[in-house]
Amino acid sequence: MREDITPSVECSCRETRREVSDALIEVFARVRSRCAALAQILVPDALWSDFQEWHARTDEEALHRSALLLALKRGHLERITSPVHTYLLADGRPRADLRKQYLQDLGERWMHYADPLERHRKSRIFFGRLVELQCAEWLEALGWEIAGLEALREGPDIEARRQRGQLTAFEVKFIGMDNVDFEVVRMSLKGESAGAAVSPYSATNYLLFRAYEAAKQLQEVKHARVALLVVDDQTPDRFEYG
Repeated sequence: MREDITPSVECSCRETRREVSDALIEVFARVRSRCAALAQILVPDALWSDFQEWHARTDEEALHRSALLLALKRGHLERITSPVHTYLLADGRPRADLRKQYLQDLGERWMHYADPLERHRKSRIFFGRLVELQCAEWLEALGWEIAGLEALREGPDIEARRQRGQLTAFEVKFIGMDNVDFEVVRMSLKGESAGAAVSPYSATNYLLFRAYEAAKQLQEVKHARVALLVVDDQTPDRFEYG
């Protein structure tokens, strides 16, 4: 399948901008106008107007901001757009076999929900899809050959083989900040007293649950199987000792 995947190309999203003199949304608009990954998948025309409008004001309640804008500001937008270019685009358009659910989930629309907690929940779906693609790119960097992606067909999140050897199926589980921790952080940002008891076993139990969830999804696969758990670095330190 690798020969059917379009290699990443030079694009405006690859330009490093660690300092921006213009308003960030204006810089993003210029980059987007020349980047198919942004304009066709991550922020398509159907989302662009609402995207601009939402970022014209400040979110005082949860300090939410687009991951794409922040990546541009911090100089690593390519880390998000690169796997989209590589796996999901053909001739500057979404691939014909790109599944509708992935196209829907990869549009960065999570910030358009009024309730901050609902925004947080929806953002985990968005990041979960991105992480799948980033894991595929990471595997390729380690010498694996991508043979299949759930983004393009039914089956495991990723199928790959090393040096044309045995096929291996990967199920990727993204673990972001849970709702309770998010509410504690949000209340703290508002200057309100906030706190929550943390069991030293909760992280271990949750990781085991997500690994079990991945194993169940891989149960019907006949070849080698791997569960990949990706923990967001914004999650509390509980996973370090969980």
